[in-house]
Amino acid sequence: MTTILIVDDERPIRELLTVILRDAGYRTATAVHGAEALALVAATAPDLVLTDLMMPVLGGDELCRRLKAAPATRAIPVVLMSAVRPEAAVAAGQDGFLAKPFELGEVEELVDRYVGSRQRRNERR
Repeated sequence: MTTILIVDDERPIRELLTVILRDAGYRTATAVHGAEALALVAATAPDLVLTDLMMPVLGGDELCRRLKAAPATRAIPVVLMSAVRPEAAVAAGQDGFLAKPFELGEVEELVDRYVGSRQRRNERR
């Protein structure tokens, strides 16, 4: 089953994305900040990381840079989410950007773009 790691310091955002993605058939893991996410990446091997840009401890831009710098994690798509500063996301080397507030359809389309075909292949097995 495809796993998506949700990283956001706002609990309502983590919970909303968890419900949306689980209803769509994905397994989810959540982290409150980038440092926690780095530990979870090693434990869960996610197929996609959805991360807020601005968080305490370790922000999404630095999380993205670290994931993209490591050979073991550089292939994992990273999508940064933010209500501000989309230009910072570009500098981090992310694979996608999701503006907050977002709509359900935007989340579904974005996730399908990065892991939808993989999820469908796994369901056929």
